Amino acid sequence: MPLTPNDIHNKTFTKSARGYDEDEVNEFLAQVRKDYEIVLRKKTELEAKVNELDERI
Repeated sequence: MPLTPNDIHNKTFTKSARGYDEDEVNEFLAQVRKDYEIVLRKKTELEAKVNELDERI
């Protein structure tokens, strides 16, 4: 099953003594989620356009 924006949003990581900065990780995941939503929306638009063009042919 493909990854969804909510999967990215809800992803949690285990903490370790020398782990990454939690705020940086959260900011990055928020940006990835936003960009992924844009890509998915564009994909849907393009699929609709392909279907429309297929019907014309």
